[in-house]
Amino acid sequence: MRGEHVPALLLAERLLERAAPGLAASGDLDLAAELFDRLRRSGGGAARQRAAHLRRGHLTDVVSELARTTAAA
Repeated sequence: MRGEHVPALLLAERLLERAAPGLAASGDLDLAAELFDRLRRSGGGAARQRAAHLRRGHLTDVVSELARTTAAA
């Protein structure tokens, strides 16, 4: 820990790199890489929440988006 501010995607990428040998050994590296790529493309939950709020500026839209994605999971 160096006390630096680092974007979450960069931290996730570093974690994937560090965990790659163990993931490969268990046969999970391809899945983890695919999920990381999906996160990188979509921006993750925070990006979806910001987009929901930006549409009309209502926090209720953020809650509705959370409920929709939770129900779909």
